[in-house]
This record gives sequence, C-alpha cells and structure tokens, in this order.
Amino acid sequence: MHPGMACITCHTTRSAPTLEIAGTVYGALHEGDDCYGSPGVSVVITGADDKVTTLTTNESGNFSLRSRGTIALPFRAKIVSGSQERVMATPQMNGDCSSCHSAAGAEGAAGRITL
Repeated sequence: MHPGMACITCHTTRSAPTLEIAGTVYGALHEGDDCYGSPGVSVVITGADDKVTTLTTNESGNFSLRSRGTIALPFRAKIVSGSQERVMATPQMNGDCSSCHSAAGAEGAAGRITL
C-alpha cells in the first residue's frame, strides 16, 4: 500500500477492501508520501461507547481496520510504542487519518502521525 496517502479515499475509488480507520505512523512530522513509516506501533482507538480497539502498524507503518461499523463516533485515538504514548486531543468523526495527517498537515493537523 502507499504509506502516507489517504487510505480510505483510495480504497473507495478502487476495488479494494472497505476500511473504517486507516493511516500511517511516521518517525518524522513531514515525511513524504510513499516513505515507509514506523512498524510495530500500537494505534489505540476508543469509540464513543468506550469500546477499545488496538491496531498495530505493519512493516511500512500502515494500520487499518476493515469496515465493520464497530467504532462508535466520535472516537478518540492514541499511539503507543513501549513507554511512549501520544494522545490525539480532539475526538474524531473521520477514520481516514492520513487525509489530515499529510506531510503538510490539513484541518488543523501539524503533519504526520508521529511518536
């Protein structure tokens, strides 16, 4: 897959699995598209119903949850790697994480999802 690209947007325009939440975790805030991110990072999603879903980044830094309608909106997100943790301050309605967490940042995001 294309690390850093808007995953859900891409998947909806192609014959690809439907995703509910997806994105890439990077080591640097302004990493370019198609650059590999950080593998083995936990992405913890907590729905509005307090149900917790933990995803793990793959070898390219991507994480995803196939669409099952299981995440109650708005959801909260944090990333965890070892003893490091970074919590997203604002509850979210859009699971296409890289649509805001782009190299330049959009919709108030400073840039990539990073530890």
